[in-house]
Amino acid sequence: MKRAILIGLVALNLVLLAALAFSGDGSKAYAQTVRGGHDYLVATGRFERDYDALYVVDLAKRRMCYFLLDRTNKKMMPYGARKFRFDFPTEEPK
Repeated sequence: MKRAILIGLVALNLVLLAALAFSGDGSKAYAQTVRGGHDYLVATGRFERDYDALYVVDLAKRRMCYFLLDRTNKKMMPYGARKFRFDFPTEEPK
């Protein structure tokens, strides 16, 4: 009985995998392209020891801001910003 259930589940997984592989139409996902939103990158990462941060990078203005979760209000609060033109200058020093 257990062997029949196991074989049935394996067969069902193979059928679902085949359906997933052959049902795609090959269309592309264009995320964040409405109204100039394609100049931003968003990523999460660790901040200090006990916090996770949300980093938002504005590629056009070359700056980054980051947000931390305020656990008392359960809201994302802005914490700081960086200007990349000071960190990564485009011209080499003379």
